[in-house]
Amino acid sequence: MEIKRSFKVNSQLLPKEFPRDFDAHVYFNELTFKKAENLHALMIETFQGQKVFVGQMINQSIGPHPTGMFEANFPVKLFADVVLWLMKEHEELSVLIHPLTGNDYIDHSGQALWLGITLPLDFSKFTL
Repeated sequence: MEIKRSFKVNSQLLPKEFPRDFDAHVYFNELTFKKAENLHALMIETFQGQKVFVGQMINQSIGPHPTGMFEANFPVKLFADVVLWLMKEHEELSVLIHPLTGNDYIDHSGQALWLGITLPLDFSKFTL
């Protein structure tokens, strides 16, 4: 039996032709949920009117991601703005930032940048 998800991932929500060069995954658990929720709202407000797409709060592990998270997508021209903002605002939340090259394994491992504590990803979810 397949469990129905009550959320959509960014690839299902993004407007067509959105410049999706990078992902930022902001992770949370039961203890940090409220901080993540506040950061989520602040990120939407801060980058309103810019090419930064902030997705839904996902309250469960999905794909290689070990905990709940929300994802933001942005183009390379906003990389410095988004990453510097996340460096300042993430507090104790772990953040994974990676390019979108089409090779999920490389993107999430060798080309990944972490803010905060590095979390163990489930690389068995990727096709090598």
